[in-house]
Amino acid sequence: MYVAIYGIIIFVVIACIIPMSTGFLAAMGLIFAVVMIIVLAKRNFDLKQSLNKYPEDMRIIQNVKEGGVIRLANVEGYDTDLDLKVIGRNLYMEGDYSWYELECVRNDGEKVWVDVDDDDDLVVSVVLEKFTMGDLNITTSLKEIDENESGSVYYKRKQYRYVDSGDAKFYKRCDDSKVEKLYYWDFRNGNFLVSVEEWKNEEGKPDYACYYSQIIKPSAITVYSTHGEGQN
Repeated sequence: MYVAIYGIIIFVVIACIIPMSTGFLAAMGLIFAVVMIIVLAKRNFDLKQSLNKYPEDMRIIQNVKEGGVIRLANVEGYDTDLDLKVIGRNLYMEGDYSWYELECVRNDGEKVWVDVDDDDDLVVSVVLEKFTMGDLNITTSLKEIDENESGSVYYKRKQYRYVDSGDAKFYKRCDDSKVEKLYYWDFRNGNFLVSVEEWKNEEGKPDYACYYSQIIKPSAITVYSTHGEGQN
C-alpha cells in the first residue's frame, strides 16, 4: 500500500515537471497501475504462504489462530500448566523467512505471548518477562555484535550468546495494511532466550523492547483447538 502511495506521488511530480501528451500519460498510468497490482499481489501471496504452510485440519500449533486453545506444560515460574486462549496472531517477516506471535490470555486475565518459529525446525517459546535495556549488561554495543555476528549479553547474571539479528517487518493481526519495521537481536543460553527489538517511535528515535523467554519442548504443547467456532 505504501509503495503505491509513494509511486503515485512521484508520478504526479514528474507529470507536473515534464510536459507530456495525454496519450503518453495514459499509457504511463496504465503501466504503473499494472506494476503496483503485481507488487501488491506478490506481497499478499507471500503473506498467505507464510500463514498456510500446513493443511488447516492438522491440530498443530503452526495452525493455531485467534480463538484457538492451547496448553503449555513445564513453564518456569508457574506451578501449573498454562491453559491459554489465543486472542490474536501477529506475523513477522524477514525476506522470505517468517515467524509469528500468538497473543494469549489465561483464565485469570493474564496476557501471555507465545512465539512460533517453523523454519528448518519448530521452535516455540513463551515470554516469561519483559524488561528494559537498563536491566541488560552488554559486553559490547549491539551494532558491533551485529557486524561481527558474535557476542553476548548478561541478564540476571547469566550469559546469553548471540544467535541471530536482522531487519524484519511486523504485521499486526497478520494485516497487510498494518506493517511496522523493526530490528532484532536474539541471544540464547540452553532453553532460554533474550531478545532485543529496536522500533522507531513517533519522533523517529529508537525505542527498545527486551524479552526473556523459555523454549518449550513439542511434547509439552497440547493444541485443543486451532481456532474459534465459525472461523476459517
